[in-house]
Amino acid sequence: MQISNQAWRRLYKVSIVGAIVLGAALGVFQSRQAALAQDAAPQTFIVQAGAGGPGNTDLLMFAPNNLQVHRGDTVTWALAGFHNVHFASAPSELVVMEDVNGAQVPSFNPAIAFPTIESGASYSGGDVNSGIPNEVPLFSLVIDLEPGTYSYLCDIHPGMAGTLTVVDSATAIPSPTEVTLQAGGEIGATVGAAMEAFSELTASMPMSTDGDTLNVQMGTPGAANVNAFFPNVAVIKAGQSVSWAHPEGTFEVHTVAWPSLMGQDIVPVERQGLPPALTVGPALAPSTPSGSSVGADGTFNSGGIFAGQTYTLTFTEPGVYPYVCSLHLGMQGVVVVEPQ
Repeated sequence: MQISNQAWRRLYKVSIVGAIVLGAALGVFQSRQAALAQDAAPQTFIVQAGAGGPGNTDLLMFAPNNLQVHRGDTVTWALAGFHNVHFASAPSELVVMEDVNGAQVPSFNPAIAFPTIESGASYSGGDVNSGIPNEVPLFSLVIDLEPGTYSYLCDIHPGMAGTLTVVDSATAIPSPTEVTLQAGGEIGATVGAAMEAFSELTASMPMSTDGDTLNVQMGTPGAANVNAFFPNVAVIKAGQSVSWAHPEGTFEVHTVAWPSLMGQDIVPVERQGLPPALTVGPALAPSTPSGSSVGADGTFNSGGIFAGQTYTLTFTEPGVYPYVCSLHLGMQGVVVVEPQ
């Protein structure tokens, strides 16, 4: 059977179009295969563990709060502050009694302070802890986990927690750059909420009282703690009291003290054949019980005040009484006591 010139031309055009479509499809397939191959290569993701914000704010959060990874990827936590990374369902007890050279002494829990896995190791599940960073504030794990969601937390700041979701290799996940942008967005939103709370508390907390006790709030609740006293200037009459309240939902610990005991929260004590005991120092150990009276010398120390607790002092003599939180630089206030 003979084919006319016109038919040949139509067949030629159909063949060319078919080749173009097939080539385009093949190109898309090859590009997709290259992208998948790139996605399948192990990647390194950064998680911000804590951060500093404006207005003397501590961000007590992991950002991003949830991270998706593939098996074989590496996660590096940038530890900005006094934090650890502990894969566990609940935080460890912060202070325990330890034998220190024959005496039982309250100490910072060694199960928190010292690592149970080396940075850079492969993590295949179970209870592991980064410990408190020394010179290098980075902690990395190569993720060797089945698909699923795994929780971790900071023992020092109960409520500071994050999750790691491992997905199968065929599932697309955000790139490290996208993860960094996501973390920035989460941090920005948290800082914004903290600054709003700061403005509201500054405007609403009275500096004086018509009663016998003036209430002062210590910091702000939530993932962004504004390290400040509200109000930071308290004006009372001699014989009246100031009651400092640490609100529920706060991740931090604060103190009320004068003079400052900054840097004296943990005191290492050497032990024969054992790691040093990280004993509770003067800043965290109360020397002035709540309900005490303060005289003209103006010295007092509440020790650690935790979320939901209050601390009250009665000032008996007119004068100006400065005070600080010995755990947070720049967190300070003053009580002005006027004559009756």
